[in-house]
Amino acid sequence: MDFSELRDIELREAWPSEANDFTPWLSDNLQRLSRVIGVAIEPDSSEVAVDGSRADILATLPANGSRVVIENQLDNTDNDHLGQIMSHLARLEAQTAVWVAREFQQSHLAVIRWLNTNTAEDYAFFAVRVRAVRVGEFPSPIAPVFEVLEKPHDWDRRVLALNRTAQTGGGRNDRLNRLRRKRNDFWHSYAERHPADIQLNPEHIHSNVYHQISGVQVSQYLAQRKVGIYLVEQSRGYDDEARRLVSIYREGLQLNLGESSESLTTDTNDRDNWPDMIDWLHEKLGEYRRVIERYSTGTVEEVPEYEPAEME
Repeated sequence: MDFSELRDIELREAWPSEANDFTPWLSDNLQRLSRVIGVAIEPDSSEVAVDGSRADILATLPANGSRVVIENQLDNTDNDHLGQIMSHLARLEAQTAVWVAREFQQSHLAVIRWLNTNTAEDYAFFAVRVRAVRVGEFPSPIAPVFEVLEKPHDWDRRVLALNRTAQTGGGRNDRLNRLRRKRNDFWHSYAERHPADIQLNPEHIHSNVYHQISGVQVSQYLAQRKVGIYLVEQSRGYDDEARRLVSIYREGLQLNLGESSESLTTDTNDRDNWPDMIDWLHEKLGEYRRVIERYSTGTVEEVPEYEPAEME
């Protein structure tokens, strides 16, 4: 019997673009990451706007309903991504951070280790190395390999508790069900109040809704303490023309509205706030639509200055 060997290849041979290839692939294949971490991770949304930057993937631990922030790199780790992880963890009210990268600097592994030692038990930090390998030579298939380099020291015990909770439907699992019901109720309340804006699946349980406008996507989202809207700048469905349009629309939104993402801070659990939240999202969607549709026929320089339309 003949045997072959695994051969590492460059990650960009498997995923040429981090944002356009790797992030969408990872979001669709989170079960591979789940297997090495030990608990199920359910994707929520990708490229989530957070104060001028983007969280690569926002996910949920179904066992307890807590949020997971996933930051991925096809290159070696750097301080910028470390800072983004901490910012996204706080702003998105997540309890688990998973940093996926080609190679980790020892100083960054030390930071992950320190966080796991010195933060509350509800929080968990992971450093996961990603590789791409072939069995033998081209054209054999490419296989992804994930290796956990750092995790909470008592993670095995936590995994047992989480999996037991998921199997028995414990109280924290009820939290996830409540969150899903809240999202479903909110977006259907939106659809009833502004039926021309969105068409929803009756079972919609996600934090985001997406709108196709002049070749790109605009997303509205519901978080624990705010609602918001942003131009989706990276999407698996974007071709070269769509990416060119995103650049034009981003500049147009920044010139006319000040930013390509906006949010309204409020208590989203208080249903008395929902009408104001929904009307704010509706108004912002109208502004984004009017700017984008005006800029869709030319470049930023060729388009006259935008004047907001009156709300009915």
